[in-house]
Formats: sequence, structure tokens, C-alpha cells
Amino acid sequence: MHNKNGSKRFLYGVFFLSVSNLLTKFCGLFLRIPLTNTLGDTGMAYFNLAYAVYKWFYMISTAGLPVAAAILTARFAAERDERLRAANQRRVRNVTLVAFVVLGMIGALSMWFGAPLFAHLQHAREAQYAIEAIAPALFCICVASALRGWYQGLECQLPASVAQVAEAAGKLVCGLWFGGYAARCGYPVYMTAAYAVAGLSVGTCLGMAVMLLSHPFVVRRYGISGDRRTGCRPWRLLLWELAVIALPVTLSASVMSLSDMLDSMTVIRRLCSAGIAHDEALRLYGSYTALAVPMFNLPPIIIYPITTALIPVISSVRDDREKCRRIIRTSLSFTAMIGLPCAAGMSVMAEPLLRLLYRADLANPAAPLLSVLALAVFFLCMLAMSNAILQAIGAARYPLRSMILGAAVKFASVWILCGSDTVGIFGMPISTVLCYLTMAICNLYYVMRASDTAIPFGKLLVKPALAALLCAIGARAAFACLAPHLLYAAAVLLSVGIGGLTYLAALIALGGIDRELLSLIPGRTKKRANSKATGALTEP
Repeated sequence: MHNKNGSKRFLYGVFFLSVSNLLTKFCGLFLRIPLTNTLGDTGMAYFNLAYAVYKWFYMISTAGLPVAAAILTARFAAERDERLRAANQRRVRNVTLVAFVVLGMIGALSMWFGAPLFAHLQHAREAQYAIEAIAPALFCICVASALRGWYQGLECQLPASVAQVAEAAGKLVCGLWFGGYAARCGYPVYMTAAYAVAGLSVGTCLGMAVMLLSHPFVVRRYGISGDRRTGCRPWRLLLWELAVIALPVTLSASVMSLSDMLDSMTVIRRLCSAGIAHDEALRLYGSYTALAVPMFNLPPIIIYPITTALIPVISSVRDDREKCRRIIRTSLSFTAMIGLPCAAGMSVMAEPLLRLLYRADLANPAAPLLSVLALAVFFLCMLAMSNAILQAIGAARYPLRSMILGAAVKFASVWILCGSDTVGIFGMPISTVLCYLTMAICNLYYVMRASDTAIPFGKLLVKPALAALLCAIGARAAFACLAPHLLYAAAVLLSVGIGGLTYLAALIALGGIDRELLSLIPGRTKKRANSKATGALTEP
């Protein structure tokens, strides 16, 4: 019964997180599309320069502790003594909240007072105002992240899902409202970008409020309230355990966000050194970060909810080696089946997709950049899944090595390629592909080593890759045939649908669907179990 309830909670968690991630990404897309069309490349450059600094502080503050809180809370769930279980889980929450409040205050103040320095290092002094506007969001996201990790350990994903949607909706409404107000008042483009960024801070505060309001309901639902005198894990020991788990995850995540911030401090300077004017360099950076990167980040939303819900599942069965290996192989197979067609399809459909959403004068320069960047989608998906696996099996130190190597590859390639007058801004997507390729290869090696799992790469990649190639050819051919005869939006959407159907048909025809993945479908599992039971009854 426990396994059955655990499986149901896992599926519900994946469902809630999938829906919330989908809604969140669409809200983010609906925010960035009108903002980009209003601010243009230069305005979005200021917006994304501020966000690069925020992202680094965000990763340092919130990447590791929620994962650590989720893992420890899930481990304490196996405690037979209900009062001791509740006391330990309550203490995990208290320690995490205190740590996050301190980190959030330090990070927000550092961003606010350090804004002039960061803007100077980015070779864009006017970005200071946008950095100051987004600083308060760091404190709000820290408090929300503390509760999110705790809820995740309880396998209660609904509050985090609702808060995520509320935060995204708040960013959408407030970001457009504030940015539109500044534009109507005729403020300079960098101040308009700062107003839009301030709207993001308000939306983050709304997400924190939802997490705080849901806390009493979660406490009652999971029986966390009760006798506070029950003996439980000491604060000092618990803080040490949280730090041991959180530190490698934090370092791993902060390496990539630090790499992005270094990019923001390097790209404009290197483009200028290649003979490009400062305003043009700023526009090129804005085109890449505002149009190509958001599209690149859309496909992995299918993977992230599964990785989030997968951590406590693998953590709870890691002593059962065979079951753990089976889940790992199935997870990687599913990731390959999703990542490969997304990468191939987005690469060949880059221009139609961008022109569907943005003005032609903005979409056309960004389309070639997205065509190159889309190749990294598959590696990003594999990296996300392998990171979750390594965290769950207690090998969170390994991704840090992968991240450091990948960040070094990216920084070196950005420095070399963006400073070349023949490559220029294309050095950004090329360096990203090389970075994620390096990290994915390293992570998969560590997964095999740490879990003693043999990954059949031929079976994992060859058939889905062939099907993905057919998907890309089908989508592009369909668009070439449909575009002259249909409305542009209808032609693009139908072409994407035809590409998806082509991929599914090719995958089935090639036999590329993993049997272990099919065995996890509840109906098939139940049917097979019944057939086995019937066979056992008919044996003499």
C-alpha cells in the first residue's frame, strides 16, 4: 500500500509540476514577447544584463538548500515513531528557513549596493538601475525556496506549483504594466527596462506570499504539528547534514550562473574589440539573450518536473541496486526521446518560430543564432536528468566537476570566438553547445560510475536520433509547402505538428520506444501482473 501511495504521489507531483512549469514558461514567453517588441534589442540587453547578475545570486542562495531539505525530509518520512518523524521534519523546515532568510538579506543588499560595480564590469553603466530594481526579488525567492524544498520532501508539490504560477502571472502583469507605464512616460530605454524588472520583483513577492499562506494547510495535512518536546536531531548536526548535501549542489549550479554573468561581462567587450560599435554590440547581445535564449529554454520544461519529483524517489530506493538502475536507464531513455526531436526541430524551424512571435526586424537577426543554439537542447536535457540522478544517489559532488569543466570551455570559447571579426556574436551559441556537450558527457560518465549502471548508448541514442532527423525534415518540408497557401501562424503550427507526428511514427517504426518505459505505464503494468497471476493459477 505504501508503494502504491508513493507512486500516486510521484505521478501527481509530476503532473502538478508539469502543468505549473508549462504555465510559467508561457507566462514568461508572453511577458518577453511584448517587452521585446516594445524595448527592442537594446532595452532587452539592459534587462538581461541585470538578470544575469540576479541569476548568479539566486543560484548561490537557493540552488542547494531546497534539494538538501527535500532529501532529509524524505529520509525522515521513514521514521516509525510519528512524533519523532514530525519533530525532525519540523526542525528541517526551521533550519532551512533561518538559513534562507539570512542568505536572502545578504544577497539582496549585496546586489543593491553593488549595482554600480556590476554595471561597470558589464561595460554598460546604465544597467545599474535594472540591477537595483531586481535586488528585492532575491529575498522573496529565498523564503519561497525554503518552503518549496520542504514541501518537495513531503512529496507535496501542489503549493509549489500554485506559487510558481502565481509568481509567473504576477511577473507578467506587473512587468508589462510597469514597463508600459515607463514607455508611455517617455523614459529612456534603460529606465524602461528597470521599471519592467521591478515588475518581476513584485511577482516574486506574490509567489512567496502563496507559499507562506499554504504552510498551515500542509502542516495539518502531513501531521507536522504536535508535541515540540519530542527528542529529535540536534540543530547543529542537522545544519551540518544540510550543508554537506547542499554545498556541492550550490557550487555546481553557481558555476553555470557565474559563467553566464562572466559572459555578460565579456561579450560586449570582446565584440567591441573585434571592431563592432558599442551600441551595435549591445543590440547583438540583446538579440541573442532576448530572442534565442528564451526559445532555447522552452523544451526542457518537460524534463524539469520529472527531475524534481525523481530525486526523492531514487533517494528512497537507492539501496535496491537493481531497481535504482532500472529507474536511471528509463529516465535517461525518456530524456533522449524528448530532447533529440526538440533540438532538431527547433534548429530547422528557428526563423518561422521567431517570426511567429516577434517583429520581423527583431526575429531575422536572431534566427541564425537560435539555429545553432538549438543543438544544445538535447545536451541540456541530459544534463538536467543526470544532475537529478547524481543528487538522488548521494553523488552530488560529481556535477560540480562537470560544471567547472563546462564553464571553462564556455569562457575560453566565448573569449576566442566573440573576439574574432569572422565569428562575432555566433561565438555565444557555439560556446553554449560546446559547454553543454562537455558537461553532459562528464555527467553520464559519473552516473555510470557512481550507480554501477551500464547505459546502452547505442540503443539510447541511435533510433531516436534517426527519428528526430526525419522529424526535422518533415517539419521543414511541410512549412515550405504550407507557407504560400495558409496564414503564417497556421503554417508554422501545422508544420510543427506534422514534424511531431513524423517523429512518433518513425520512432514506432524503428522500435525506438524503450520497453522499460512502457512497463511503467500503470495500465500495462497491471495487465501484465494479472496475466502472470492467471498463468500461475493454471499451472499444474
